[in-house]
Amino acid sequence: MGGGDIKLAAGMGAFLGFPFILETLFLAFFFGGLTGIILLVTKKKERKDLVPFGPFLIGAAFLTVFWGDEILKWYLKTFFF
Repeated sequence: MGGGDIKLAAGMGAFLGFPFILETLFLAFFFGGLTGIILLVTKKKERKDLVPFGPFLIGAAFLTVFWGDEILKWYLKTFFF
């Protein structure tokens, strides 16, 4: 994560609020990590290559804005109740 990603996440936190920024960050890290693993396995990137994180933050924020409540309810129901 670079400085721009941190500023972007802070701005999204101000817009989304407390529980939803955690959901957004979780989704962004999950999809970013999954993409990184796929890129490593397919040998398109090496371990020291950079992958931009901003698109994952934006995509996760989009999912959270439109389906955040449903995702959070599914997550809590599946893993905690």
